[in-house]
Amino acid sequence: MTRRPTWLARAEHAVDERTAPPAGERTFARGRAATRRDRRTLRREQQDEMARAWGGLGVLTDAQVKGGITGLVAGAVIGALLFLPLGLVGWAGLALGWRLLIAALCGALAGAAAMMVYLGGREPELEGETRDVDGPSVGTSPRDARTDDRGRPETG
Repeated sequence: MTRRPTWLARAEHAVDERTAPPAGERTFARGRAATRRDRRTLRREQQDEMARAWGGLGVLTDAQVKGGITGLVAGAVIGALLFLPLGLVGWAGLALGWRLLIAALCGALAGAAAMMVYLGGREPELEGETRDVDGPSVGTSPRDARTDDRGRPETG
C-alpha cells in the first residue's frame, strides 16, 4: 500500500475536526435520549428521520439530498472544465464554439452524475446517518478495522 503524503493527511484531519459529528452520536438522537438504546427511542429516531426524508425516485434522507445536490453542482463545474480542452480538437468541420460547448456539456453531465452518486452516498456517512446504536452500520466503511471513525485508512 502506498503511503499518503503528510500534507494530505493534515488537510483531511483539519476538515474532519471541523465537520465531524460528536463521537458515537446518532444523527437524530437528542438530549438524554442520545445515550438510550431501547427500542422505543430508536423507533422515535427512525420516525424523525423519515419525517425529514425527501420523496423522489425513492425515499432519500436529508444528507443524501444535500450530498446529491452539492455533487450535481460541483461535478458539473469540474467535469465541464476537465472536458473543455477536448473542444480544441477538430471534429468534422464544426466551429470552435460548438466544439467547446459540446465538450463542456458532455463533461458537465459526466461529472455531475459521478459526483452526485459519490456525495449522495458519502454525505450520510459524514453526518452520522449510518451509525447504529453500537457503532457504524453493517456494510459501511467505518466497520473496517483498518480505517478510522470517518472511514479513512489509518495513518501510522
